[in-house]
Amino acid sequence: MHILVVFPSGLEAKNFEVDSKHSVEVLVSGVGGFATMYSLSKYCALQKPDYIIHAGICGTFDETLAIGDVVDVMIDHFADFGVLENGQWKTGFDLKLVSGHKKPFSDGQLVAPNNDFADVPKVVAVTSQTITTTTEQKKRLLNTFHPSIETMEGAFVHYVCLQEDIPFVHLRAVSNVVGERDKSKWNIKLAIENLHNEIINVILSID
Repeated sequence: MHILVVFPSGLEAKNFEVDSKHSVEVLVSGVGGFATMYSLSKYCALQKPDYIIHAGICGTFDETLAIGDVVDVMIDHFADFGVLENGQWKTGFDLKLVSGHKKPFSDGQLVAPNNDFADVPKVVAVTSQTITTTTEQKKRLLNTFHPSIETMEGAFVHYVCLQEDIPFVHLRAVSNVVGERDKSKWNIKLAIENLHNEIINVILSID
């Protein structure tokens, strides 16, 4: 089986190794949705993998998640696709710009296939090209999407994989609390270590 592991950055991919019976390749897609969409789409057009593991660090909204925890994203959203009108957020689906009921969307969500490979908490995520820093932003995202974590790439990977009918799993490790800009309270090293361990567990669990 050809497994592609997609990391947003070289930092997240650094020192990742796995001894597996499968053919495992790493793609550093680039940070942000635009880079990820381009890199992954180009890769899949040239050589379609049998399985994709998207993996990176994230911020958490959820107080029950600790720094370093790894999660399995089952539902992701394009959180900045829409308009803020009269203080109310309306998604692109609310505006009827795109149907939320046609592939790859399900009720406006990008839903990952069920998998038994990742034995970690299953969560809902938001993907935004604007890093959340204010209480107002956090409140809007929580009220609209009810997420546990935030990333800058996840929904784009869901989109490509669902469109291309490629099985995938989306793993993230918590490096910080959403809105916390004091980097001394982050732990990227721990998050990446735990992330790599879970990726390896998933790969070794795949028949």
